[in-house]
Amino acid sequence: MYLSLRDDILTYRLKPATKLNIASMAKSRGVSLSAVREALARLSSDGLVVTEPQRGFRVAPVSRADLLDLTERRVAIEGQCLENSIHNGSLAWEGRVLASLHELSRTPVRLENEFNPAWISTHVRFHATLVEACDSPWLMRIRELLFIHSERYRVLSIHIDRPHLDSEHQDIAEAAITRDTERAVDLLTEHVKLTAKIILENETGGSESPYLAA
Repeated sequence: MYLSLRDDILTYRLKPATKLNIASMAKSRGVSLSAVREALARLSSDGLVVTEPQRGFRVAPVSRADLLDLTERRVAIEGQCLENSIHNGSLAWEGRVLASLHELSRTPVRLENEFNPAWISTHVRFHATLVEACDSPWLMRIRELLFIHSERYRVLSIHIDRPHLDSEHQDIAEAAITRDTERAVDLLTEHVKLTAKIILENETGGSESPYLAA
């Protein structure tokens, strides 16, 4: 239940700031009220759902200020995880990075006018593989939470063409497995910040996102 609701929030099937009715959600999904409450409590601890006193649960809103703050925190934490992973990574880790990169490059980003769910999960695995050799559990926990929230914003860029996305991933992977730590971290930072920049500038005709508040 938790993963199903999380996926719905990350892909905007449940829109930001939407009020969540526990009874109707339990009925439509064929689960108990307690299962929905437990899932919402976990999502609340993740920051994807907010609790309003006397009013229940809502999907957490998104905003420009939050995206900017999230991006800065993510590049700092994920950069540390990547540096640590490069230092500790084995030859087998290098192979997994290349295999993950190959899978990602062969998976289309979009299907018709929607993000391809398979690409989303493959993209998550690629970035997770890059940092999997990091030996700091706390850094990795914080990194995972920041990454999840970043993926939520990524969906806002669905209509924006990004022709060099594959080469961005390839350059990061190659720098990592050749142990060029400084270059790998710099490329990752550019990659993450460019995603935020594209979303904020909203290059799809210059119209503002209906979700991003000031």
